[in-house]
Amino acid sequence: MRIVSLVPSLTELIAELGRIGDLVGRTRYCVEPAGRIESVEELGGTKNPDLDRIEELRPDLVVMSAEENRREDYLRLQSAGLQVFVVHPRTVAGAARMIDELGRRIGAGRAARDLSRRCVEAAGGAPAEPLGVFCPIWRAPWMTFGGRTYVADVLRTCGYRSVFDDEDRDFFEVSLEQVALRRPHAVLLPDEPYRFSLEHRTELREAGIDVPAVLIDGRDLSWYGPRIPRALARLRALRRELARSSD
Repeated sequence: MRIVSLVPSLTELIAELGRIGDLVGRTRYCVEPAGRIESVEELGGTKNPDLDRIEELRPDLVVMSAEENRREDYLRLQSAGLQVFVVHPRTVAGAARMIDELGRRIGAGRAARDLSRRCVEAAGGAPAEPLGVFCPIWRAPWMTFGGRTYVADVLRTCGYRSVFDDEDRDFFEVSLEQVALRRPHAVLLPDEPYRFSLEHRTELREAGIDVPAVLIDGRDLSWYGPRIPRALARLRALRRELARSSD
């Protein structure tokens, strides 16, 4: 089977399911698994893939994401007669189902079922009292996410609650004044898509957000695939640390 993946987390997933040898194309952001993925041809970025080259490769399956890739690229590839599998999980449970379905499509059903089961098991037993947090995804302008996103569900699963969980919008700009009014108990600073650092605590404090701010792996929030069980475990461990520090 010949597969093109235009989603970094799904490239990692396909490799984890034992089908890295079927990959004939990836984006420049598909960098995992490091040391093994480099031999797969790069085909541009997630927002500007080399569609002509993809058509030349004639893959049996192109894997895309509704969030990370453009609809016009999907329509172009579909009109070229290519089979396109588009994912858009909004929950950890949805990601587990997606893993199962992708596995069936690429002939890795058994490995996918095992990983899907481990994801579901890892998601069980969230703490009863969620910790309110502000988790930005961008700065200049500051941006965050609403409660219908995969990121928000990951946080809820691990015992957090975004202070913007009541928003129906997926991703949107906010001011630090708005954040301060929502009184988060902590701030989670991911290292992607924007690379936050602890230096940004000063900016938060100047806006009246004088609460613990910690760095986290952005992939733990947004990469659905083999890292889900480990990501949930890390975020829950951090939740326990933050709870102890506030006692």
